[in-house]
Amino acid sequence: MTFNEFPKIVVKPPGPKAKELIEREKKVISSGLGVKLFPVVPERGHGALIEDVDGNVFIDFLAGAAAASTGYAHPKLVNEVQEQVAKIQHSMIGYTYSKRAIEVAEILAEKAPIENPKILFGLSGSDAMDLTMKVARFATRKPWFIAFIGAYHGQTYGATSIAAFQSSQKRGFSPLVPNVVWIPYPNPYRNIWGINGYEEPDELINHFLDYLENYVLAHVVPPDEVAVLIAEPIQGDAGIVVPPENFFKELKKVLDEHGILLAMDEVQTGIGRTGKWFATEWFKIKPDFISFGKGVASGMGLSGVIGKAELMDMTSGSALLTPAANPVISAAAYATLKIIEEEKVIENAQKVGAFIMKRLKEMQEKYDVIGDVRGKGLMIGVEIVKPDDKPDPELTGKICWRAFELGLILPSYGMFGNVIRITPPLVITEGVAEKGLEIMEQALKDALAGKVTHKVVTWH
Repeated sequence: MTFNEFPKIVVKPPGPKAKELIEREKKVISSGLGVKLFPVVPERGHGALIEDVDGNVFIDFLAGAAAASTGYAHPKLVNEVQEQVAKIQHSMIGYTYSKRAIEVAEILAEKAPIENPKILFGLSGSDAMDLTMKVARFATRKPWFIAFIGAYHGQTYGATSIAAFQSSQKRGFSPLVPNVVWIPYPNPYRNIWGINGYEEPDELINHFLDYLENYVLAHVVPPDEVAVLIAEPIQGDAGIVVPPENFFKELKKVLDEHGILLAMDEVQTGIGRTGKWFATEWFKIKPDFISFGKGVASGMGLSGVIGKAELMDMTSGSALLTPAANPVISAAAYATLKIIEEEKVIENAQKVGAFIMKRLKEMQEKYDVIGDVRGKGLMIGVEIVKPDDKPDPELTGKICWRAFELGLILPSYGMFGNVIRITPPLVITEGVAEKGLEIMEQALKDALAGKVTHKVVTWH
């Protein structure tokens, strides 16, 4: 199936069928399930396009939270999954062996920037972070974690315990996992030290390291009792924050001095999203662990941890999850990884990402409300600001709502709700991306002209 016309709005969204389903959901599904960014009910998709239940066709700049890496209905993915489910839909890798799971692990081990790795499998990015916490504590026998303010990490108890994205994420759930210390992320555009990290990256790095060594490790937590520092190489939900190029190199020197392991949360940034197999590669370091998820099976529920072999051997069964890497999901992951490799999807992410960045930089020159444009590959953030450079979540929400009305799924998020998120399927073409950017600019104009009364919902 293909869509010959896009976007295509046949009825003002949300249409009648979507409204009916939304009302039905309210009666039977808890609000805790998620933050409903848009009133859209997808029916089918192709590539980077989604058709809803009312027949509206949208360009998708969200990709299901950056998870639909190979787009929608990729024929190789469809065939692989159909063939596998017709053979056997479940066998439990905790008790038996799985050819497809082994093949997926071999590919991930080959691609990861970790020497001699082993892998644990999970179901979602959240439980991948739980696994990371468990294996780090087991390997080191140390109790403390260091994490970053702005990190999302997930929704299981462990992932929630180390996250510091929105305080509402933790409301009502205490006591959480103890022994976590948070430190500020070196955001070049908006940091607590007031440093322009684009013009003075070394200054920003030095201020961060001074804070870590002379305040946190000297006065808050004994460094010899810290098991691991957990970091996103590029912070995702905080607003696609890219640290200075040498940040992780300098950070790892300090961690190595104190015997602290480094775990990179690549649930969102990994599997080609940033134009590398793993975003860690941009920073030229080799961590001890890498967590993965989202795009590894094109959104179909596989995650895990890649780590140095000597750190990964836990008590037998202590990381066992019944449906993890089951045959169908492993087939989806195998197909995804092969598509990325054989169809040069990573190269496409770099090429189309560069095209989008260029167009956004041009827009930044025209519109003062665009304070910052940043990202790598097809993980791009656009920060919308007021004249005093403070965050403008109201305008951001209106831009994204108008884009939705015009046929573009364009989410907003960030620590202050003022960052437009561009994470389309990695197979998106320049032509589709260009049309999406045209809609985004029109939505920006309409919002500035006061023509937009609604705004999208985001994290709060």
